[in-house]
Amino acid sequence: MAPPAEKPRLSVVPDADPAAPYANRSDDDLMLLARGGVEPAFDALVRRHQGRVLQIAKKFLGSSALAEDAAQDAFVELYRYLPRYRPDGKLRVLLYRITINRCRMSARTTRRSRLVLTEPPERSVPAEAEDTVLRRERQRDVQAAVDQLTPALRSVVTLRYAGDLTQPEIAEALDIPVGTVKSRLFHGLKKLRGLLEGETK
Repeated sequence: MAPPAEKPRLSVVPDADPAAPYANRSDDDLMLLARGGVEPAFDALVRRHQGRVLQIAKKFLGSSALAEDAAQDAFVELYRYLPRYRPDGKLRVLLYRITINRCRMSARTTRRSRLVLTEPPERSVPAEAEDTVLRRERQRDVQAAVDQLTPALRSVVTLRYAGDLTQPEIAEALDIPVGTVKSRLFHGLKKLRGLLEGETK
């Protein structure tokens, strides 16, 4: 069955939405149902995974606007993948692989892999607590450091800490050996520590 051209929406589906009855189905069941023409099943998948996909894209790209576009494209690509999907319990790995690939394409196309350094700061709420301001600024520093990693290191670090994938899952998502994942994680975290401590190595 050829999927329609309309893109899946990246918005929270109301509780009364037809996707609600599918919330307890497994990812594999939802993919098979969607492949069989049950459209609310794919809506339920989007609802389940869009938060983490957006988080990965934002961590990789450093921009909410670019992250939303990359996430949207990732779900569209997943939808187009329906006819080829095999239920093996690894939908999350597949989806995150697609997401990272879309992020890489976005970074290459826009040539803005360090957007967090040039975006204007968010406006503070006057009554905002000081600890909230400090937490936000520390997160901005971490994001700026992540943006300075090479795409290879950034992909592994992002999938590990934003995607919460295990090292074997990262290896499968990126189609690289587990040993390479371990090495890139080590070097990526070492680089991040150096950047956050003000080192130039």
